[in-house]
Amino acid sequence: MDNEDKITQAINKWLLNYDKIEEFAEVHTEELPDETETLALQRTGVERLPLKYVTDKGWYRQYQYILLLKLNSEDDIQRIKNLGWLDDFCDWIDKQNQLKNYPKIENKEVKEVSCANAITYETEESGEISVYYLQLYFNIKGGN
Repeated sequence: MDNEDKITQAINKWLLNYDKIEEFAEVHTEELPDETETLALQRTGVERLPLKYVTDKGWYRQYQYILLLKLNSEDDIQRIKNLGWLDDFCDWIDKQNQLKNYPKIENKEVKEVSCANAITYETEESGEISVYYLQLYFNIKGGN
């Protein structure tokens, strides 16, 4: 198994520490299933970051993901609740940074996790089901 798979698996496992994620039972990788009340984690890119000091060894990268959340959205109350779920999740991410509680990845160290752009991504024509989108960034040091 390559490093990226290990990284995605570790992130997936770490996400399950968020207590409200238990409502969904699991986080799918790459694709949302047809049913509602599901989550999927899609990797969208990897960007090289500068090392902090010239004497630093190894590499520093930002692994970028999208967390997709598929929920019922029949009325304004449901849509507001769904966006609130994403806001609460972002608060949890901030708390994990304060605690330095990050995914455990063999031979690598997560330095920071952040999130951005909690938005409604798409809504079915009937308006009954929406997919919500949240960008996740994992700054990881490795190769020492």
